[in-house]
Amino acid sequence: MNIPQGYKQTELGIIPEDWEVKPIGECLSIGNGCDYKDKPFGNIPVYGTGGVITYINDYLYDGQTICIGRKGTINKPLYYEGKIWTVDTLYYTYNFIDVDVKYIYYLLLTIDWMSLNEATGVPSLTSDRIRHILLALPPVAEQRAIAEALSDIDGLIAALDKKIAKKRLIKQGAMQQLLTGKKRLPGFSDPWVEKKLGEIGYTYSGLTGKSKDDFGQGNAKYITFLNVLANPILKENLFGSITIRENEQQNKVQFGDLFFNTSSETPEDVGTCAVLLSYHEELYLNSFCFGYRLTDDNVLGLYLAYYFRSRLGRQLMTSLAQGATRYNLSKELFNASRIILPETKDEQIAIATMLNDMDKEIDDLEAQRDKYRLLKSGMMQKLLTGQIRLTKPLTNVVPLVPGDSAVREIPVDAHIWAGHIVNRLWQSKGWGRTKLQKSLHLVGCYAQLDLGEEYIRNTAGPDDQRLMNYIDRKFKQYRHVNIEKERLLDGKIHYTYTPTSRIQEVEMAYERYPQDIRERVDNLLDKLNLMNLAEAEILSTLYAVWNNRIIKGERITDDLLVSDFYAWSEHKADFEERKVRRMLDYMCKENIVPIGWGKYIDEK
Repeated sequence: MNIPQGYKQTELGIIPEDWEVKPIGECLSIGNGCDYKDKPFGNIPVYGTGGVITYINDYLYDGQTICIGRKGTINKPLYYEGKIWTVDTLYYTYNFIDVDVKYIYYLLLTIDWMSLNEATGVPSLTSDRIRHILLALPPVAEQRAIAEALSDIDGLIAALDKKIAKKRLIKQGAMQQLLTGKKRLPGFSDPWVEKKLGEIGYTYSGLTGKSKDDFGQGNAKYITFLNVLANPILKENLFGSITIRENEQQNKVQFGDLFFNTSSETPEDVGTCAVLLSYHEELYLNSFCFGYRLTDDNVLGLYLAYYFRSRLGRQLMTSLAQGATRYNLSKELFNASRIILPETKDEQIAIATMLNDMDKEIDDLEAQRDKYRLLKSGMMQKLLTGQIRLTKPLTNVVPLVPGDSAVREIPVDAHIWAGHIVNRLWQSKGWGRTKLQKSLHLVGCYAQLDLGEEYIRNTAGPDDQRLMNYIDRKFKQYRHVNIEKERLLDGKIHYTYTPTSRIQEVEMAYERYPQDIRERVDNLLDKLNLMNLAEAEILSTLYAVWNNRIIKGERITDDLLVSDFYAWSEHKADFEERKVRRMLDYMCKENIVPIGWGKYIDEK
């Protein structure tokens, strides 16, 4: 075996020469969790193998710790910080010796814990068995660098999980409003109608007479049970293979058909609905679901798929579930059921399209999260074995962390905020470099952000070309935003900024800012999204002259602010005074009012 230079052979395989192999017992101590039921309620979390169970007023340990399952779930180490209590089925670790706790945690995630199981029934681990597990340990500085790199990826994944959960809640709220008629989309006012399911379509059965040998191979595809449960619109990559013989009488599915699971252990899970929106010559349905084919041209299948997944639809399906230990959905009761829906198909299409757009956004976020999970897995494989060495944190893996570039003249925060603005406003009126800069100026002042700006008075308002050039370079470097240049008839160059698919990296970094700041900024951006370039310029300039007066302690009146606005540059004469004064009124009404934060903006 050829061992690369700088590496050595050990019990754990080939590792760098300056790494050590030690048993866990030489790196830390292991404590047993205890019963907590006699403890009064408090604010200290009690952890079990699945997370927080309750809160008490006592603790077993205070600090960084890794919890390892003693019985039951033994294959999911957990990392915690602060005061904790653990139950008796969970070990906790303490007294760490010359190791980085987070690094040890990531190492423990790679262990095949089930292979260490010492019981024939419920999986169990002894602390002595854990102490003898061997670990590959680089110098502590490198441990910290590796742990920091992996923690950054975990942060991105957690931010995406949070965003996905938020988007799902928003979608559920939209479904509740739109599918009940509580909220109507613009342009629709026709009354809704009641329809009986058995009169607008008919049901049919899934596969019959098949054996297990027919599945997993064959000339045809079938819709799996899990595909119906998981997706309002069936995913083609989840179709299974099935053998269908000549002269075999089976129901083929068609575009637009709806599918419902017929049985479940709980009534709440019966009748989950999915729709097929792709064309297939040989596609069939699993035997645990039934199909429903619409015959009424005024009813949209996708609309019904969302309806039956909404709270209202789930209540209907739950009421139809019959059984005691296992619940079944009767086709007869299904066909007799009535639903209320928009009379016009156009309104159904509009509602379904809006909900489908939300689903696509969630799918994109989930794909991005899965990409980072794969990236993390690959990093762990390389970093925790020494195949890739680190002498400092892996900043190129997670380039956008608020405030991580304080040594720079312009912080990375400027890139993050500008990227977020592009993602929010790129389809707004008058979009381009000028509106981006005016928006960035307003956001920076409004949220009191230090973006390293040095604004000067320029024709269109506060201007900082050094800041904008920095942002342009970062957009190109990380490919978060496309910048297109177009020469206009008057010879001027117009810059257009559009987000790429990688803009999500910016959004994940943006999620790390405090929620109250993000909410304030997004509220402001919603207002800017409705403004054209002229209105954004008026707002930005008025904000600047108003802020200047506050900084200098000068008197402030509407007339003085309007006078300062027109004194800014000759170009301001292009704006009607009534529009300037109207913007002043708007700023007061919407509380877009400066407080004297930032630097005085002077002439060049």
